[in-house]
Order: sequence, then structure tokens, then C-alpha cells
Amino acid sequence: MKYRYVLSSLVLAAAVGGCTSTSDNGKDAPVENFLTRDGNVYIVWKDPAKYSDIESTVWLQSKFEKYLFTELTDELGQEANEHLGKDMQLDLMVTNVDLAGDVQPTFGAGPDDVRVVSDLYPPRIAFDYVLKQNGRVVKQGSENINDMSFLFGIQPITSDPFPYERRILTKWFKETIEPALAKK
Repeated sequence: MKYRYVLSSLVLAAAVGGCTSTSDNGKDAPVENFLTRDGNVYIVWKDPAKYSDIESTVWLQSKFEKYLFTELTDELGQEANEHLGKDMQLDLMVTNVDLAGDVQPTFGAGPDDVRVVSDLYPPRIAFDYVLKQNGRVVKQGSENINDMSFLFGIQPITSDPFPYERRILTKWFKETIEPALAKK
């Protein structure tokens, strides 16, 4: 019950009050809460400054965060919108993200650091969710998803950003939300 009220109030606050903070001096300020939406999927990215690892290697950090959040929302939205009816809504409040790999310095070999992906640093995402139909809660809970074996097996060559994080989000949707939809 508390998830529904907390998540609904955060979504409303982000939509009404603005999703990003800016400073008076015009410099780039960190994102406090960020709201993304794709169809019937709403995601509040709560306090990204406290996330385990969303460090950018090339871009300005605030632009990288917006790109990351938008890409992951689009991926989950693409999967979810195929299955959710027009009267349904999936709300997530993301509380932590740890991208696959770890950022390492290049020690002068280049101007930017590099993200080294190894099985020591699996992707992880923690969030609360509420699935509603006509405003009524169908399913809710908290998740801390990861994929410890994300590098095992054949890895497709792709230019898609954040493939490991995308995979764990779509897998979570298929295993947790789709069965709840089938019961309807």
C-alpha cells in the first residue's frame, strides 16, 4: 500500500514541480529526480547522485544520465506497451543503478576514461513498482534485479547502448509483470 502512495506522489511531484534542478549561475547541476515516460510506463529516477555506478566516460555527466534514463525507459516501454492495455499503467521508482562494468582511467593513453566490462561487475537495478488498471493496483513490489551471468554464452555484437541493463529489465517484465497480466 505504501508503495502506491509513495510512487504516485513522486510521479506527481516530478511532473508538476519539474524533474531537474538548475543552479542560478548557469552551470550544469546534478539531476535530483528525473521522470521519463514511454506510453503507459512512467519511471521516476530517484536521486541519481546516490546510484552505485552511472559514471559517464565521455559525456557531460548530466547529459549521460538523461540519455541512460531515456534509453532504459524506451526499452522497457517497448516491451510493456505491447502487453499493457490502454487502461493500464506501470510506475517504477528506481532507487539504484549499477551499470555493467567499471570505469577505469586510461593513464594518459586518451583524454577519457573507459568502462571495462567483466563478470566482476554485473548490471544491477533496484526499484519499486506499481501496476495499475483503471487506477486500481493489480501488482506492486520492490525488486533488486541483476544478472550475475551476463557475460556467459554467446554475446551478440550490437551497437545498442546498455545491452545488459536492457536485458535484465525486459527479463524482469516477462517474468514478473506478464504473468500478472495473464491472470486478468
